[in-house]
Amino acid sequence: MKFVLCITLFLFTNFTSAFGAKSRFSGEPIPRFAAIAKSPTNTRVGPDTKYPIKYIYQSKYQPVRIVNEYYGWYQIEDINGDISWIYKTALSKANYVMTLHDNTKLYQKKKLTSKVVAKVDRGTTFKVLKCSSGFCKVETSFNGTLFKGFLIQDNLWGI
Repeated sequence: MKFVLCITLFLFTNFTSAFGAKSRFSGEPIPRFAAIAKSPTNTRVGPDTKYPIKYIYQSKYQPVRIVNEYYGWYQIEDINGDISWIYKTALSKANYVMTLHDNTKLYQKKKLTSKVVAKVDRGTTFKVLKCSSGFCKVETSFNGTLFKGFLIQDNLWGI
């Protein structure tokens, strides 16, 4: 009986976050999105500086999904499905997204018949200004030029 109770308790505390529960550390929902706050940023194999570096992210504002927490350390997943640990101060709550496909169209207006402002490659990062009706109003800067427009929400990672 004690064994069954221990197993039940273990499963509840370790897997409830997969179903939209709040984290027992920060109280925020798991999973949720955040963005890399600075570059370069090291991530690690485990939740401590004693663990080896796993990845070094070179892109500021890259969105990541927080999938677990442990005393100020966040286990994150990136657009490629790579998982590592990062300390909370290296993340921003700012809302950024990345495109999932090559030739993703950035529309001038929130209509598929609108003028196409640009076509962008997979992994292009945008700051989200607002999302509604299946579109996100976004902006990004490329070679000193600011691009604003609308992207189809289904084509984005980080929402």
